[in-house]
Amino acid sequence: MNGPFEIKGLQQPREVEINPRRQELQLPKTKDSFADMLSNAVGSVDQTMKTSEQSIQDFATGKTDNVHEVMINMQRAQLSFQMMVEIRNKAIETYQEISRMQI
Repeated sequence: MNGPFEIKGLQQPREVEINPRRQELQLPKTKDSFADMLSNAVGSVDQTMKTSEQSIQDFATGKTDNVHEVMINMQRAQLSFQMMVEIRNKAIETYQEISRMQI
C-alpha cells in the first residue's frame, strides 16, 4: 500500500486464538473451619476495641498528644463492631428463614 494515505506503525493482525484455554482456579488449601474463621474475626474486633481503649487512655493520661490517631482508632473500632453486629444479624435472619422452611 504505497498510496497517499499510508499509515505507518500499523502491523498486520496476527492469528487470534478463538478457543480460549481453560484455566483452573487454585484456591489455597487451608484447614481452617468456619468456627475458626469466626473466632479469628471476633478476636480481631476485640483487639481493635482494646487498641482503641488503650489509645484513649494514653491520650487522657498525656502519654500521647496525637488526637488524629485516637479518633481514627475509635472510628476503626466502631466500624468493626458495627460490621460484626450486622453479620450476626444476617446470620440470625438466615437461620430463622431456614428454620421456617417446610421439608
